[in-house]
Amino acid sequence: MIFRFVVAALAASISMASLSAEPTTGPYVTSGGPAFAVQDRDIPLRDGYKYRVVFEATEYPGETTDVNRELTVVARFLNMHGKNGVPLEDLDVAVVIHGQTLLSALNDEAYEKISGTKNPSLQLLNELADAGVKFYACGQSLGFRGWDKKDLAEPVKVGLSAMTMLVTLQSDGYAFLP
Repeated sequence: MIFRFVVAALAASISMASLSAEPTTGPYVTSGGPAFAVQDRDIPLRDGYKYRVVFEATEYPGETTDVNRELTVVARFLNMHGKNGVPLEDLDVAVVIHGQTLLSALNDEAYEKISGTKNPSLQLLNELADAGVKFYACGQSLGFRGWDKKDLAEPVKVGLSAMTMLVTLQSDGYAFLP
């Protein structure tokens, strides 16, 4: 009876320890993108593989006073690969921004005119850009909202449209992650 109790208590503590482990940010982005290192995986990552991906970001889930979670997903992509041994130079990431996510790409001045506060996503956007992520705003979305290129944060470039950028990047070998 005591043996079963000890085994059950040990199993419970191991289970609780694994459940209490929290994802952490870094190594490439510290202001967002918490992820786990996964040591016990069945599929190994390929040595020297170049991950070329393009994310399509269209939503602003949550409140506009919160960091846009779609940008957090991009940070998670970088961090989870970094935590699992992929060097930053093997991560070639682009983000095509349109729809509500375009708010995340505004500089503080433009964002403040719209929402009355500074852009809460700007630090994460800049840190992603520092890690090599390329940002492309939809020129059509800008036009329909009456915004201009000068309203965008520094690292964001303007393309003709999100559709054009997605087609171009995919034809250049980027895998599409909606």
